[in-house]
This record gives sequence, structure tokens and C-alpha cells, in this order.
Amino acid sequence: MASILIVDDDPDGSEPVARFLRKSGYRVVNVPNGREALSMLTGALPDLIILDMRMPEMDGVMFLEVLRSYLRWQHVPVIILTAYPEGPHIDEAARLNAHEVFRKGQLNFDELLASVERHLRKQHYPGGGWHGNSASSSST
Repeated sequence: MASILIVDDDPDGSEPVARFLRKSGYRVVNVPNGREALSMLTGALPDLIILDMRMPEMDGVMFLEVLRSYLRWQHVPVIILTAYPEGPHIDEAARLNAHEVFRKGQLNFDELLASVERHLRKQHYPGGGWHGNSASSSST
């Protein structure tokens, strides 16, 4: 079962996505900001991350900058789910290898699921996720 980490401070937006993905067969964990997400990643990696861009403490761009600075985390696919799908923060997310952008207010769950499945296939998801990875990280 693939694991997905949702990083979003708005439970009204992230909970329906989490429920849908769980019903679709994924293990899903929600965290409210980038700092909490990074602390989780030191233990084990999710197979995919769904990331909001505007959050307190650490926004999506800052989270991506840290995520992509570690060799161990560079391959994890990131899908952006935001209320603000345009602007310099989205351009910066693309530069930091975010894979796709979805707008919260117009989210089509089937399209999101297709994107999740496509990115997991690209990663050759071995079926391990959080429970199968070691706790060490290496920096680039």
C-alpha cells in the first residue's frame, strides 16, 4: 500500500482529499505545516507528497527547498494542491521539481487520483512507504 503525506493547514480542504485517497487504497497522513512534515520525513519517506503552498511556520516553497536539498528526499514526487494556482510561488515550486498543480476550489478527485497513480508508477512504487524505509538522511 503506497503512502501519501498531505501537508496542508486547512483541514476543510485536506480531510476530504485524505478520505478519498484512503478509500482508493492509500495510507494517508495529514500534517498542518512544512515543519511537521520535515520532522516526519526524518524517520521514513512517504511515496508521494500532496502540498499546500500557503501555510504558517513554513510555506510550500520553503518546504520544497529543504526537501530537495537532501539526496534521500529528492526523488519523492510532490503534487501541489493550492487555492492560488498561479504566481511566483508556483513558478518556484516548479523549479524545485513539483510535478503538478491542482486548484483546491475546482478539484476533480478523479483527476487527482490519476495524477497520484501516474507519479507512483513513474517512481516504480515498490510498495513499502513509511514502514519500509530507514531513519537515516543524507545531505547533498
